[in-house]
Amino acid sequence: MRDEYSSLHKTLHWATFTLFLVQLWTYPAIGRTHVDHPGMPVDPWDLQLHKIHMISGGLILAFGLMRLWLRRKYPVQPSSLPHPLLATLARFAHVALYATLLLLPVTGFMKSYIISAAGPVHILLTRVLYALLFLHVAGVIMHAVVWRDGLLARMGVKLPFQR
Repeated sequence: MRDEYSSLHKTLHWATFTLFLVQLWTYPAIGRTHVDHPGMPVDPWDLQLHKIHMISGGLILAFGLMRLWLRRKYPVQPSSLPHPLLATLARFAHVALYATLLLLPVTGFMKSYIISAAGPVHILLTRVLYALLFLHVAGVIMHAVVWRDGLLARMGVKLPFQR
C-alpha cells in the first residue's frame, strides 16, 4: 500500500473539482432551456452551456470510474485519524461522494434522454453532493489546520505550516 497518491490520481481529483466548478457555472442554463421559455426561442448561448454541462457531467462520471479503478489497483494508506469514529465517518463520506459523483451524471442523462422523472432525483443528489462537499472541505481543514498531518501534500497541495 502506498503512502502517496499517484500523479494521475491527483490530476483526476483536481480535474473533477474543476469540472464541478464548470457544473456550477453552467447549471442555470438548464432551467432557462427547459422551463423559463415556454413557447419562446431559447438563447443559443444557453444551449451551448447546456451542452457543456452535459459533457462535463460525462467527464466527471468517467473520471470517477477511473479514480475508483486507481484506488483499487494502487491502494493508498488511509491517513491516521485521532479517533476510530472519525475514520468510519471519513470512509462513509468518501463512499458517499463517489456514489453521488457517479449517480449525478447518470440521473442527468436519464432526465435528458430517457425519463423526466429522474429530474427530482438529480436535484436531490445535487443537494446531497453539496452536503458531502461541505463535510469533505471540513475534513480537509481539520487535517491541514488542526492535525497538520500532511494530507493536503498527499493530494499535491503544500502549505507552509504543514509538517
